[in-house]
Amino acid sequence: MLMTVPADLEDRAADLIGRPFLAKGDAPSGWDCRGLARWCLREWCGVTVPDYQDLYAAGIVSPGGRRERARLLAEGLGATWRPVQPQPGAVALLSWLGQAGHVGFMLSATRILHADIRVGTATFDLTDPAAAYRLKGAFVPAFVTDIRHA
Repeated sequence: MLMTVPADLEDRAADLIGRPFLAKGDAPSGWDCRGLARWCLREWCGVTVPDYQDLYAAGIVSPGGRRERARLLAEGLGATWRPVQPQPGAVALLSWLGQAGHVGFMLSATRILHADIRVGTATFDLTDPAAAYRLKGAFVPAFVTDIRHA
């Protein structure tokens, strides 16, 4: 399947900055990191992916639950996603303090749109040394065989 990534992602993202964080949310009225990335893929690139709600059963609050959720997320990415070079339209798997478990939508090879409980919907640049998150990998759904940047 061809995934077409629009050239105006930064402009589109500007309309989303400041939208609220909502655990398990997947709409502009409130979303978490997964819901935001899923929405961007669907609305901007025409690609629908599963919602992975089962990841929440891993116990988000406990320290062990956070590790388990990150493990489940990584396994899910390996099963239904394929790695690509960082690029607009890819989903970024991010780490914070060395622990993977956060995702964002790549507006460019270094600019990430994400939803975070502390800041809501925001962007950051991977080249910024002060950025709290680090890139672990960039992925597209496994069924995407070609990516076109329009």
